Amino acid sequence: MQTVEKWASRSDAWTPDDDTRLADLVLKHIRNGSTQLKAFEEAAGLLGRTPAACGYRWNGVVRKDYRVEIEAAKQSRKNGVSEPKHTVDAPASTPAVEALSHTTSESMKDVIDFLQTYDEQYHKLRAYLTQIEQEKHELAERVESLQQQLQTQSVVIEKDVTPEQLEEDSRTLFAIMERARKLLGDTGRPNPET
Repeated sequence: MQTVEKWASRSDAWTPDDDTRLADLVLKHIRNGSTQLKAFEEAAGLLGRTPAACGYRWNGVVRKDYRVEIEAAKQSRKNGVSEPKHTVDAPASTPAVEALSHTTSESMKDVIDFLQTYDEQYHKLRAYLTQIEQEKHELAERVESLQQQLQTQSVVIEKDVTPEQLEEDSRTLFAIMERARKLLGDTGRPNPET
C-alpha cells in the first residue's frame, strides 16, 4: 500500500530522486534486454505514477542526462552481461496490481476522452475558419464592387461638369444674386415702388 499512499499524497512535481530511480529502472531493463515500456510499467508501481507519465518524463527530461549510461547498458546487453533478475512469486492478482491496472485503464480512458474532445474542437474550429474565410471573400467582393461603383460615379460627375461649365454657372449665379440685391435695394428691404 506504500505505492498507493505515495500516489495519493504526492504533488505533481518530479523530484531528483524520482528521476534517478526512473533512470536506474530503465537502464536495468536495457541491460537485461527488456523493453522500456516494461521499465515504465515497473517505475509506475514504484513511483506512484502512470506508465505514460514515466515514459513522458524519461523521454522529455531524464534521457538526455543519461546518454553515456544508455550506451553502456546497450553495450553490456550486446556482450551478454545482464543483472540477475529478482523475482518475487506473488499471486497474479493483488490489490496493488488491481489498483495499478485500474489506474492505468482510467488514465487511458482519460487520454481517449481528451483526444476525442480535442478532435471535436479541431473540427469545429476548422468549420469556423472556413466560414470566416468565406465571409472574408464575400466582403472583399463587396468592397471591389463598391470601389467600381465609386469610380463609375466619379467619372460621370467629372464628365457632366467641365471647368468651363462650372465657371459659366458661377457667373450666372452671381448675376442672379446681383439682380436680387438691386431689387431689394441698398437696405436689404423690398422696394415698394417696384
